[in-house]
Amino acid sequence: MNSSQFKGKQHTGILATEPVPNWSKLSRAEEVEIHGHGRAITSGLIDMLALDGSVLWLQQNDGKGRALFLNSDGVRVYRRQRISKN
Repeated sequence: MNSSQFKGKQHTGILATEPVPNWSKLSRAEEVEIHGHGRAITSGLIDMLALDGSVLWLQQNDGKGRALFLNSDGVRVYRRQRISKN
């Protein structure tokens, strides 16, 4: 998987940026997109995050509820940034 595949991907005014390999650098309530097997799996807000970055709970968008992701499962997390409309 190549991170440049996802640069510029827009989804409701949000841009997925580079993957964050060290999940301990993420913060609670940060908007992220989860990728696995070369495609976006889900997106939402980080609800809980282990201090060591090994696990995160995601409150998924579109009313899909919470989901648990393990860093050891090989999924990639991309920070999402809102695109300002000027």
